[in-house]
Amino acid sequence: MTGPDNERKTTGRTQPSASGATTGSHAPGGRLGRQAVRAASLGMFLDGFDLSIMAIALLPLRTDWHLDAGAIGSLMAAALVGSLLGGLLGGRLVDRFGRRALLLPNVALYALGALASAASTGFAGLWFGRFAVGLAVGMDYPLVATVVAEYSAEDARGRGFAGINVAWYLGALGSTILGLMLLAIGPDSWRFMLGAALLPALVLLWLRRRIPESPRWLARHGHRAKADEALRRLHPDWGTAQIDIALTSFEGTRRPMRALLRAPWRKRLALSLVPWTCLDIVGLGIGLYFPLVLRMQGLARNNTAASAINAAFLLVSTLGILFIYKRLDRWGRIPLQTAGFMLMAAGLALFAYGIALHEPVNVYAGSAVYSLGVGIGPGVTAMALAVEIFPTELRASAGGLATAVSRLGAAMSAVLFPRLEGALGLTKVLILMAGVALVGAWVTRAYPVEPAGRTLEALEGRDV
Repeated sequence: MTGPDNERKTTGRTQPSASGATTGSHAPGGRLGRQAVRAASLGMFLDGFDLSIMAIALLPLRTDWHLDAGAIGSLMAAALVGSLLGGLLGGRLVDRFGRRALLLPNVALYALGALASAASTGFAGLWFGRFAVGLAVGMDYPLVATVVAEYSAEDARGRGFAGINVAWYLGALGSTILGLMLLAIGPDSWRFMLGAALLPALVLLWLRRRIPESPRWLARHGHRAKADEALRRLHPDWGTAQIDIALTSFEGTRRPMRALLRAPWRKRLALSLVPWTCLDIVGLGIGLYFPLVLRMQGLARNNTAASAINAAFLLVSTLGILFIYKRLDRWGRIPLQTAGFMLMAAGLALFAYGIALHEPVNVYAGSAVYSLGVGIGPGVTAMALAVEIFPTELRASAGGLATAVSRLGAAMSAVLFPRLEGALGLTKVLILMAGVALVGAWVTRAYPVEPAGRTLEALEGRDV
């Protein structure tokens, strides 16, 4: 059984070994593989753009439509409920019909949802527009994560996952800056904010049109000739022997979905589902309402100031990701995810302390520590672990399940956050969130499976 201890590692050009594992940069890799990863990854730009623009759009929308806490929670949860269903549906479709199956349809759905949201004349229309956007984003999560895992060079998968999260934060920062600019329009500015997502969606449709099918998926589903053709496109410098060795390593017996409930996969499910869910409960609960919290706590004198402060902390998370960009494949997912959750918990505790004592310095310091923790840890690693540690035929399905469960937690957080704040106070809610982050750290350490430095095929054959 191939494991981490007997994988050969060299530098330079990829050289598949006789056992089917490869060394250095693993297939597919190559220039076309990198282009595929970049094109697919921009889907995360749309998700970051959408969630952050909604946080800004809520500021004028709340006043314009006189929304109460219940309506705000329902509206913020609409996209998250859509993401939940989209993750379940998208993961299964991508495993069943191939990685190309949803590259274009879900982006088109996103564009339609953005237009419907911007043009809505009532709460129901806006809710369903937001739901459609969430459905599209949810389907994209397992797709993008799977593309990064399968198309990246083996020694660059970590950088690939860091890159897609940088794209997420660039989308979030871009939409926050755009939201700041559009606030000057007045009460209807939220319509322009929500409709602005159409332009990056159209760009993404163009960039994704030429992404090839995954050789791993083709080989695992018995399409060796097509897998051979796809691999030659991705690696025109490879000879026939190298192609044959790689394809043989990709082939194998397909497992049914129920296999995920058996050892060793159920432990991997815990590592995949729980930390990502903890991240979304905390991250989206805090992130969606942070500008509003700043206004209601008197920490920002107007909507523009609240949006600018929000952008500053998004930048902190982005800097954290950039810091680990070249280190993720050397330091490993498990240590960084654990450290990230611990920093998140510490930051939230300091945030709560500042709120309790009305000390803005501690509020901002806590927010910075929290944001850094997200960036160096679970903000990148949770998605990576959701797909890397599962077999090819179930990779997107496992990622989709993780997306769905995490978004269920996020939707509950979106609905409950304003209610809990009203009932318990912000300080206690922040302490509760810190506890959730600690749960994420504990599960990460309890069920560690480290993908760094291992081929996807070696991970399939390694017991927990």
